[in-house]
Formats: sequence, C-alpha cells, structure tokens
Amino acid sequence: PVIQPAAGSEPARSSAMNLYWGDLHSHGEVGYAKGSLERAYDIARSHLDCFCFTGHSQWHDMPRMPQDKHLKWVRGFEVMKNNWDKVKRLAGEYHQPGKFVPFIGYEWHSSSYGDVCIIFPGDKAELAYINGIQGFQKFARDAGAILIPHHPGYQEGWRGQNWSVLDTGVSPVVEIFSEHGNAESDLGPYRYIRHSMGGRYTQNTLQWLWEQGVKVGVVASTDDHLGYPGAYGEGLVAVHAESLSRRSILEAIRARRTYGVSADRIELDFRLNGHWMGESIPAAASRNIRVKVKGKDTLDRIEVLRNNRVIHRNHPIDCRVGPSSWNKPILCRIEFGWGPWGDLNMARICDWNFAVTVEGGRIVSATPCFQAGPFDEQRRNRLTKVDDTRCEVTSYTSRMQAYEERATNSIILKIQGAPSARLAIAMTEPTRMDFTKSLAHLVKSSDVKFTGPFTSESVLLPRITFAENYESEFEFTDRRKTDKTDWYYARVVQSNGSLAWSSPIW
Repeated sequence: PVIQPAAGSEPARSSAMNLYWGDLHSHGEVGYAKGSLERAYDIARSHLDCFCFTGHSQWHDMPRMPQDKHLKWVRGFEVMKNNWDKVKRLAGEYHQPGKFVPFIGYEWHSSSYGDVCIIFPGDKAELAYINGIQGFQKFARDAGAILIPHHPGYQEGWRGQNWSVLDTGVSPVVEIFSEHGNAESDLGPYRYIRHSMGGRYTQNTLQWLWEQGVKVGVVASTDDHLGYPGAYGEGLVAVHAESLSRRSILEAIRARRTYGVSADRIELDFRLNGHWMGESIPAAASRNIRVKVKGKDTLDRIEVLRNNRVIHRNHPIDCRVGPSSWNKPILCRIEFGWGPWGDLNMARICDWNFAVTVEGGRIVSATPCFQAGPFDEQRRNRLTKVDDTRCEVTSYTSRMQAYEERATNSIILKIQGAPSARLAIAMTEPTRMDFTKSLAHLVKSSDVKFTGPFTSESVLLPRITFAENYESEFEFTDRRKTDKTDWYYARVVQSNGSLAWSSPIW
C-alpha cells in the first residue's frame, strides 16, 4: 500500500501509459562542476526513474574571456574527454530496466547556435567533436539520438537558441525550465538572472517559437552543477511512457508526450479530442479538452491556452472544504532548515535525523523535495524508511549554495486519516526533540518548532492540503473554425510557486 517516490510512483490515467520522472541534464566533476559520477548515480536512482549525466564536452566558438576565465571550460572539456569511457561504463552498470534507466549523453556548447544536450538511445555512444550545428544534427540522426536545446531564452549569439537552424526531426522537445529559469515567456515568473548571458529575449522564448508555427514539445531538467540529479526547484521532466525502458522513454520524448515542472512533481494529463499532449491532429470545429491534475500543494489555478492566450481557468483553491474532505488522503509537508542568515557569518551545515509516525492514520506515499546545496560528497538526503505509519529521514541543510537562497529541504506525506490522526515527530539531530500535532490542528494553523536558541534551525509544519485543493479534473469544448493551425497547452500554478507546462497539441 505504500508508494515510494520515483519508479513511476503513480500511473497516468491511461492503462497504456505510466508517468515517469527524470533529469536529462546534470553535471559533476567530470567536466567543470562538482561531485563524482558515483555520487550522482547514487542520488539519481534514489528518487528518479530516468537520468542522463551530460558532461560539458566542447565549445567550438568560445570567446576569450577576461582573466583567462575561458580556461575553466577548456580544462573541463579535457576532464570529460579523459573520462568518457567511465561515463559510458557507469551508465551501463546502473541500468536496471523497470527500476532505473540512465542514458549516455553530453552537452555541446555554441555561442552562435545555442547549447544542446545529446541523448543516445543505447550503449553505443561517441564523444564527437563537431563545429557546426547542422553537422551535429546529422551526427545525432545517424546515431538514433536526440538533441535537446537548453536555456533557449538567451539572445542569439549569447548561447541562446538560433531558431533558424532548429531541426524538430532530431529535436522534438526544448527545455522550458532549468536552474537558468523559465523560457515559456519573457513575461512569466522565474526570470533568467543567475548567469552572464543576460535576461530573457522575447524572440527566443517557447511562445514566440510556437507563434512561428514550429511544432516542438517541452521538457525540464536541472542543469545542476553540484552533482545533484533531480535537485528540487531546478526542474524535472515528466514522461508519459508505456514502460520504464530506454526505448519507451525515448519514444515518448520523440512523440512529445512530455511536460516540465519547476519544483513539485505535479501530475498532469492533458488531452484534446482524446489525443495526448504533443500530438498533431486534423482540424475539427469542436475540440473537447480534458485536464486532470494532482498537485503536491494547493493548486492556485490551472490554465488552458490556445495560441498562447488563456481561454479557460480552473481555480481549485476556491473549492469548499467540509467533513467529506477527509474521505480522501490529505497532503502534509514537513519543511526543515533555515538557520543563521548570511550577514551573521555563521555558515554551517546542519545534519538532520528524524522519524515521523502517523498515529491513527496511514501513509499513502512519501515524496522527497531535496535541493542540491550545499555540495557534500559524503552526505546524503534520504527517506531511509517508509511504511504504512512511519517515515524516517536523513538530510542536511545550509544557506551555503542554497538555490534561490531557499535554505530548506522538505518531504511531502500523503496521509489517509481523520482529524484526530496525529503526526508524532521524534528527532535525534540536530537536537533531541519530540513533538506531536493533530491533523485537526494543522487544518487551522501551521506550526513551527526551533531546534535551539536564536539563529538555530527550525521545522515548519504548514497547514495541510485537502484533495479538493490539490487535485482537479475538468473538461470543456472549444468550438472554432479557422484555416490556420491552432495549438493548445496547459499550465499549472501552485500556491507555493511550483509550475507545470504541458507540451502543446496542434
């Protein structure tokens, strides 16, 4: 009855498809980032279904940089070259179809064409050095590989995508979100701010590309540089596929049966006249649109867009909650971290060990929300045990290297229980502390516990979320006659800022 995170934890709403989570763009010390390959695989298989380590490989038109900073890339490319056999070997050793599927790949940089990640279909993979994008596209086609354009929203010439040379035959999807930010639109949240390539350029966003008639789907992945695949808040890809295998995952990506999330693992099923996201179908005057969503927090709104304009909004946040709400599982998030802020110059890593016992209720599933920072080769974030009534957590937090300065980690428990059910938390690190809260209390108010005197870390139990507010299902008909191609996609916005974007249907 207990669903562990990952391994297709909850099936899509079709007997022919399952929902799998992955990170297809991640870095480590094989290149110029941090973290061993062994650590990356250990982390990836603990909470993801599919993964691709995409080491930095080349930059054919790299400019010289002040203070010779371009040598960082030069040295990183040499490390990747020297470890290519290891990259291929570990992908094979960790490959467990049905449990964990790694791919072989790498990142190809270009100032003039934009960065792309190549994902190979099997064990045969070549680290090829190619100067032009057309040559790289031909190489990928010949190898049966795909190319996924990365951080497209930068301006062309500054490693943003050159849309004029995009080949959707080999690049069926584009990365809509990563640690760089959100490339859906230059007006949306999560702007490009953390790098030197400038802000988002309107004509390099996905909405602009779709307006030009280009049929391309979306994925998200982290581009994490602390060797932490699937780092919370940096992006994940969701794939509707028949099975957890390399063949099936790549088939789904080629079919654009994919979507991206920014943080929480929002489940999204978007159909038009019964067709999946990513499909291109004949025109019809009557378009029946169905959307099903299961979030991991309160859903603020679910939007359906036609030709980049919102034509329908659903607001689960406004649903009434009553006694019948307890018939379905509730969501309870446990967030921990914080600690001294940067100006106090008390940078430290806080280790956490605690157990959550549900008294008078049952744990349906547990989902980790662990971020990349701080980098530590030895420490691990883990759900060490999950059963019907108990979840045990080992973790570590710090303000050092915290993505967007969110110096916390969290877990999400889906619990079936009555108002009288209680959460009993027994902590051994960073201090010995026990406390208990009823679900009835967490309906009305959050609760905060501190682990020591001022500047110490703390634990937050937010108010619980009822099914009426974290899931929604609706359909409507859009009646329209036009001689032009329309495209539709769904966008989900949670109250905590997490987003999801479907691939369009044309």
